[in-house]
Amino acid sequence: MTIPLTLLSLLILTSASGCLSGDFVNDRHDISVTRIDAGGIEIWHTVFDEGGDEYGTILLLVSDGGLLVGGSIKHSPGSDEQALLLKIAEGGRIEWNRSYPTQRAVQAVVSHSDGSFTAGTGDGFLFRVAGDGTPIWSIRVSESVLGVSGLPDGGAVAAGSKHGGDAWVAVVNDTGSLLWEQTYPALGRGRALGVTSASDGGYIVAGTTDMHPLWVVRLDGECEVIWNRTFEEEPEFTEVTLYRVYSLRERSDGGVELLYKVGRILEGEVVGRSVTVDRILGRDGTDMSVTELDIPCPVVRTFDGGYASACLESPQSGGYTFGNYLGSPIHIVKFDDRGEIARNQTGTGAEVNIVADIMQTSDGGFAVLGVYTKT
Repeated sequence: MTIPLTLLSLLILTSASGCLSGDFVNDRHDISVTRIDAGGIEIWHTVFDEGGDEYGTILLLVSDGGLLVGGSIKHSPGSDEQALLLKIAEGGRIEWNRSYPTQRAVQAVVSHSDGSFTAGTGDGFLFRVAGDGTPIWSIRVSESVLGVSGLPDGGAVAAGSKHGGDAWVAVVNDTGSLLWEQTYPALGRGRALGVTSASDGGYIVAGTTDMHPLWVVRLDGECEVIWNRTFEEEPEFTEVTLYRVYSLRERSDGGVELLYKVGRILEGEVVGRSVTVDRILGRDGTDMSVTELDIPCPVVRTFDGGYASACLESPQSGGYTFGNYLGSPIHIVKFDDRGEIARNQTGTGAEVNIVADIMQTSDGGFAVLGVYTKT
């Protein structure tokens, strides 16, 4: 079902990493992380500014109560972009930050039981660091690594693209040795955007290609296809673009939960719209349920079975919207399990230009990753 948006609206431009304002013109940024309690009150707000261009793409909850930010950094104008990891303590203090010699941002990151992290970058690097950010190993495995998931034995499964645009999946062990890799040219030219391990020793992968705007594949432990489903091919859409897979996981019954952001253009439209889709599949890949929310900004499932999104104030409309506005305070909006607005929370003092990610924390509150344009 499609849920109508009841808040005030603006013309919204969207990007793959979050929501982007039309006022966004500068290419120098700070990283902003905000912790908000279950009642919507700001607990703390931390800004990371090393004097260069710092950009956050993904937020990870860490078992010690802290947060890990993945992104990129340019240390000075004209310098090369490098991958960035930033660790923030539970109280908001920046514990450490490190850059790594890649040429694209961190696009996916996972934590392991020993406190280490494995990250993938947009230029195909997969690397592991200790809990303090010290590099352990690094390998170039593909053209892009856009999804990473940990494995019980300490290894990791990664997904992205290779061979000029084939969807790609690979498994490495805890020392970085490549155990196997496979491409899937039959799917078309594209890339995998999300991956997770399955309880039967296999893997579940989601992505997009030129033939199928969205596909989900279940693989066995030998990377052979068990089933393959394609979506978003309704004739009323002249263009469909999968921007991001927010979460992909196996359910306790063996089914699949997939939360993603997709852009659509209807026939006759010049400007389309972005929506969030929560799709649940059975163990055999059959449709179980689909919920759509007219929200272009990052969304997270909440503990009560609903959803939450971060939105920003809009001085132009006298209210606030699910888009982004230049230098606007963050609001957390909660939705019930049908996608209908359950609560609009008071705005925080934190101001950002882009909301890149949102996570629910163990206390029922939220952590929001934002990017602020420097002046």
